[in-house]
Amino acid sequence: MNKIDKISHYVFLALIIASAVILGLFLFVGYDNYETIGGKSLVAPQYTGLLLYWMYALVAAGVLCVVLFVLKQFIANMKNNPSAAVKSVLGIVLVVALFGVAYALASDAPIRMADNSMFDDAAMLVLSDVCIYVQYVLLAVSTLFTIASLAGAFKTFNKVKA
Repeated sequence: MNKIDKISHYVFLALIIASAVILGLFLFVGYDNYETIGGKSLVAPQYTGLLLYWMYALVAAGVLCVVLFVLKQFIANMKNNPSAAVKSVLGIVLVVALFGVAYALASDAPIRMADNSMFDDAAMLVLSDVCIYVQYVLLAVSTLFTIASLAGAFKTFNKVKA
């Protein structure tokens, strides 16, 4: 194992351990806290905020890594092969287009909650619709590619170079 493999292995283990500890704190500690909201007494797990901030940090780190690696690939390809550089940006353009189409289809119509009140925060309604539409599309695409891969449609791409 070379140095970069060892470093990435230890970083991965540290992230897994930290995630397990934070999830354990959320699930098993602090369920005796109660908040009164709207006259109702609700259980408020003590480490909910910590779990949410950890998830935000992991998502932000993942997005940052993807952006940095795409830029690095783009710059390296621009020097050697400009047509490959354009192809490397195509994935980002498709993702942005997916979010754009999902935003165009999203609705801000109020919805009725379980307590018969209306939720009418337009920004949150649109954001939730966008997230749901993007998840549906990504699930469908990944399912189709998984089935195609199992059927052997990508055999020419799977050749191992020795």
